[in-house]
Amino acid sequence: MSPASHSIPFVVATAGHVDHGKSELVRALTNTDTDRLPEEKRRGITIDLGFARWQFKDPEKPSREYDLGVVDVPGHEDFVKNMVSGIQTVDLALMVVAADDGWMPQTEEHLQILQYLAIPNLVIAVTKADLATGEAAFVMEMIREELMQTAFEQAPIIATSTKTREGLDTLQDTVADILRSHPPRPDLGKPRLAIDRLFSVKGMGTVVTGSLEGGTLETDQAVQVQPGNIATKIRSIQHHHDQQARVLPGMRTAVNLPGVPLHQGNDHTPNGIKRGQVVTLKHLGRSTSCFDAVVSKSIRLERPGGHISGPLKGGTRIRVHLGTANVAGRIVFPKRSMLAPGDSSPARLQLEHDLFVVEGDYFVLRDWSQQGTIAGGRIWDADATMRKRSDTSQVAYLDQLMLGAGDAGTYLKARLGRDKGLRLESLASIGQWTLKQLAREAAGLTRDGTAVKRDAWLLEKDWWEDSLEAMARSVLEFHKTKPDKPGFPIETARRTLEELFPDQALVSTSLAELQKSHQIDRAGECLCHESHRVALPDRLLPLADQILKELAKNPTEPPARKHMDTSRDTGDTLRCLIRMDKVVDVGPDLIMLTSAYETLVGSIRGHIEDKGPSTVSDLRQALGVSRRIAIPLLERLDRVGLTRREGDLRHWSAR
Repeated sequence: MSPASHSIPFVVATAGHVDHGKSELVRALTNTDTDRLPEEKRRGITIDLGFARWQFKDPEKPSREYDLGVVDVPGHEDFVKNMVSGIQTVDLALMVVAADDGWMPQTEEHLQILQYLAIPNLVIAVTKADLATGEAAFVMEMIREELMQTAFEQAPIIATSTKTREGLDTLQDTVADILRSHPPRPDLGKPRLAIDRLFSVKGMGTVVTGSLEGGTLETDQAVQVQPGNIATKIRSIQHHHDQQARVLPGMRTAVNLPGVPLHQGNDHTPNGIKRGQVVTLKHLGRSTSCFDAVVSKSIRLERPGGHISGPLKGGTRIRVHLGTANVAGRIVFPKRSMLAPGDSSPARLQLEHDLFVVEGDYFVLRDWSQQGTIAGGRIWDADATMRKRSDTSQVAYLDQLMLGAGDAGTYLKARLGRDKGLRLESLASIGQWTLKQLAREAAGLTRDGTAVKRDAWLLEKDWWEDSLEAMARSVLEFHKTKPDKPGFPIETARRTLEELFPDQALVSTSLAELQKSHQIDRAGECLCHESHRVALPDRLLPLADQILKELAKNPTEPPARKHMDTSRDTGDTLRCLIRMDKVVDVGPDLIMLTSAYETLVGSIRGHIEDKGPSTVSDLRQALGVSRRIAIPLLERLDRVGLTRREGDLRHWSAR
């Protein structure tokens, strides 16, 4: 059977206590010995991850074939760190419990790890049934009690024997029953291959293996290894030793990455790769040394005197297991000093080295000495360095996700409540959900009035409207306190809006929307309400009256501006009269009454339309004014486009 025969790929991993027969069961089901290390052969126990291929047809639908990648994990307490690396990207866990031994400490610890990682399906295989005559039924009943009040309380329990092959067909049929209703892993366009094994092949270079999730990989595809931003290209791909041009999510995958050396554990290969890194695409996920999450601590592993029993205290040094990575760090809590067994809380994880994460990822926490599993959690802010851990909006965001379903809708709504404005493309690149999924949820938020869409941004509606209202109030308050000014300075408005809005395009959009929704218009370098009219302050009224009378004495031959603008108050008064359209600023040293200006402009137009293009001398004589008036007046008409100068002649060009 090959993937080309339309078989459906899934990943299955074993779990369970040491010496309970996990590897023997895998060998019986797949004809593969997963213990490949000499030390494993010598000691008779699994130390590191082993891999096998399990292929069979669906007994109810023979046209449906399953192509399962099996990850066989160690059960010894010293190697749980390796177990966690192999269990994270699986569709079904095969928990093995020996009939002659029953439920044991690593059985319980592995169960907790499965729950922390939200593994969707579990089957219990009670092994060595032939060695426990009459005991298998009792052990199965005991297992059912252990599963009560867990996510797996309805998991099938099947008695098996690798020697007599009792129950193996039933086990295979049960796995088929579960996978029949379990959808294949979707292609989200976000491939991630967490490296669980790597080696060099002569003539080929580095080969890495892992369980593919999130999207497809193809030969000749450009990829990156994270953390590290190591750019490379896929030379070839295999799926269980079969050469492939393309592999799908749910496949055990081997990828040849040329030109990328293996990490040697020293400074000689700073760009070398190792287990724990991820093969992915550029601009997906984030490498981080600080993330915020919701963490839960089970009460089930509490044992009197146990070194991991009791509350998890803030500041505790821990190990974060995510994908195949194992990174040391510390945990702190924003609202409490410790996390009690049976409780959940927002938490910040501060790591000693970068970890590649995608928001929505599940992880496991183990103690620093790697002797026990402490807790588990889910990442909700991949880069928490931008916010204080006690930030109220961040705590509210994490609280909302802690109480919610943790789906795309909950995530988007909580993120919108915190950030107020989101670009869905950016959110899709750092989180588990696709742009299409987020857009569907965003449409629901706009329909129910929670959000509005502006340009490429999804905005919290109340916040957006309140922000516009606040800016409109600022403009009106400016008019009230400074009636002689034309309006609120546009640069001040931009600085205020830039503090509110994370993007320059939103600033421009907000200015346009202010005009539509609040009658706030842009006038030159100012924002002003459409009802605003410049008014003179009371203290300047006498001075304004004096200036207007002076200009009215000889309207077409007013005194030079320098003889009038002799103090700060006269300057303020003149500028105010210009804004009020009572006076026209003709040139650097010429101001005149608006009525006189309009009379002269009318005369110029009439003369040119009657006589044709005219010189300065012609127009000056027609107006009966001096050159001091005529030249700056005509230059102003040129600037505003009423006249057009060609050589010595002026043409009337206004439409």
